[in-house]
This record gives sequence, structure tokens and C-alpha cells, in this order.
Amino acid sequence: MTNLQLNGTIALPHDGAARWEPARENSQGTGMKKTLVVSAAALALSGCVYNKQTATLAPTVVVAKTNEGEGALVGLRVVDERPTKSLGHRGNIGGRGAEITTNQDLAVVVQSKISEGLSNRGYKVVPYDGASTKLSVELRSLEYSTSTGFWSGGVAVNAAMKAVAIKPGDTYEKMYRSDAERRVQFVPTAGKNEQDLNNGVSAIIADLFADVGLFKFIRATQGASGTVGD
Repeated sequence: MTNLQLNGTIALPHDGAARWEPARENSQGTGMKKTLVVSAAALALSGCVYNKQTATLAPTVVVAKTNEGEGALVGLRVVDERPTKSLGHRGNIGGRGAEITTNQDLAVVVQSKISEGLSNRGYKVVPYDGASTKLSVELRSLEYSTSTGFWSGGVAVNAAMKAVAIKPGDTYEKMYRSDAERRVQFVPTAGKNEQDLNNGVSAIIADLFADVGLFKFIRATQGASGTVGD
């Protein structure tokens, strides 16, 4: 369970789901209210926000099967150039919570999805070195963050990657970004954090496959007779 910084209290209804309630002036039951607030806050602070989260990255991108590539060879590689391998921190009413990380190699995860998409479009993915037409994808960012508000909190995921396509005598470059933010009144769970991160990765991969210019560049001088070195 993730706590965000908000002005108010954390309420724990009968269904067990934590939610925020804005502060109210109430002259009755002040002592009891303070006791409940302190108890709820203590429970929250001792809970999962201080437990490090290890996220599973499994982006979902559906690329329709076509014969667009006609068997053209494409050398593919994905490199992780993010300044940090941390995915961010879970929210907390007193500041940053525990770190979110993953045990997976993000470059491998993304390369698998892009390779699958290229194959669905009729391209043949080959080793990067030696290929006459190459696609290098540079991962620049994947970061989860939270923000504060009076009525709700904010959850944001920033994702970015750059595609560099190369063929003899020419280069095509394009940056893909996703900056998604949603307002929340309930404390996001670890599962929701993971979903938000996967949505961010999925968005930039989908943008790559929606880039008409990129695929026009790759196809321009290729056919099934494309070559790859030994």
C-alpha cells in the first residue's frame, strides 16, 4: 500500500482500503478524532510504504500481424541509458517512502517486445552488429513519482526512449515520451504502482510502432534480400 502526501487524514473504512479525507473543523469528539488520526497514521507509517517494492515489468503492446516488412532484415539492440536504475519511491504522508526497483533488465524486457512487434509486421530481426539496416533503441527514463494536493494526491510516471535507425549513408532519429499523471483519493497499492510503470513502458513502445516515418525509413531500400554480416 502506497501513501501520498496529502492535507488531511488517512481513514480506514470497514473494507480495509485506506483513503484520504480532507481536514475538517469539528468541535465535538475532538479527543476521539485525534486518537483515531494518530492510530491510523501510525498504522500507515508502519505499513508497506517503508517496504521496498520490487516491480515486475511486463509491458503490453499489441502489434497487428502484417507482411509490411516482406522479410527485410533489421538488426535490433536496446541499451539502457537511464541515469539511475531506481524506478522512484513510494508515496508517504511524511515524505518519500521506500524505493521502487526491479530485478529485471529493462533493456531485455523492451527488446523482447520490440522484436516481437517487428516480427508481427513481417520483418526478420537479426543481430545488430553486421546488419545493413539497424535499429538502436536507447532507454532514457522510467520514473514513478508522487505529488501532494488538498483533495487528492498525484501519481505520475515519466518514460522516454530514443530510436536511432541506421542504413548506409543515412540515419533517422526520434524521441518517444510518455508523461502520464492521475489524481488519486485512495492510497495506491503496490499492484497499482506496477501497473502505472508498465503503462508508461507500453506507451513509448506503442509510439515507436505508430511512427510512420521510422518504418518508411527502414523499408525505403529494403526487401527480403537485405543482408547481414557473418
